[in-house]
Amino acid sequence: MKSATLSIQVLSDRRHQFTDLTDELRRAVKDAGVTTGAAIVFCAHTTAALLINEWEDGAMEDLTKRLEALVPGDVYYAHDDMTRRTQNLAESHERANGQAHVTNMILGATSHAIPVAGGEPLFGRWQRLLMLELDEPKEREILVHVFGE
Repeated sequence: MKSATLSIQVLSDRRHQFTDLTDELRRAVKDAGVTTGAAIVFCAHTTAALLINEWEDGAMEDLTKRLEALVPGDVYYAHDDMTRRTQNLAESHERANGQAHVTNMILGATSHAIPVAGGEPLFGRWQRLLMLELDEPKEREILVHVFGE
């Protein structure tokens, strides 16, 4: 069995920006030399999400608007309240990103398992692998583990 792991670095320009990672996934499968197997794609961040969906402006705009309505930015988030937060404090100044954390938890989009056949990831006709930035832009690491024959 063949196995390879690679890292994709993504830097978004803004919050709620979509980045298409489909070509990077295809390259990872090709570089791994796997013709039949699977690819596991994992987002190593709690304020970004991986989605499999259509790359279509209206669909992405619709999701962004619905997420803003469902998880608004102008409400209280305990995660952002530094008078009570005592866990997972890594910096002297933590960003207020409770909205991004809650959005990620609702989406549940940390990883995907994608079948591989004929040396290609198997997607539906319009499906693409997308990363959605949920916080302020910063460098993100997406891990791709490809395995199979």
